Amino acid sequence: SGGTYQFKLTTTPDWSNALGDGGGGTLSSGGGNLTVPAGGYYHIVANTNNHTWSATATTWSVIGSFSASGWSNDINLTYNAGSNTWSGTITAAAGDQFKFRANHDWGLNYGDTGADGSLDPGGDNINLTAGTHKIILYLTGAGYYTYTIQ
Repeated sequence: SGGTYQFKLTTTPDWSNALGDGGGGTLSSGGGNLTVPAGGYYHIVANTNNHTWSATATTWSVIGSFSASGWSNDINLTYNAGSNTWSGTITAAAGDQFKFRANHDWGLNYGDTGADGSLDPGGDNINLTAGTHKIILYLTGAGYYTYTIQ
């Protein structure tokens, strides 16, 4: 209601183990719906051992050694509702690197440890070749995020 989005978390694919709002950022088996204030991309953290949860609205960017960033300026990515992706274009020199960041902050960043195309929280910098590249971030696989460099 009123633009709020409601949901519950569950440990099984049914309602028998649904966890709802226990108040004050806690989860409860008898709790009401969890809510976020508006539509958007949220980073949701749930701890089923201590029964806590949080949701942080996110926007996404890249930061790196390429000239438009210099590891000090984020280059915002644009959300595409049709493809459910975040993307942007950057120009790099040979040897430049980058990482993905939420909300222009290092608290939630992704790199690619092992250079396997799968993103890792706080992972290694991602290498670039010289040229102009479209960077696409895919956040649709829960716990398994990927990217492409075109």
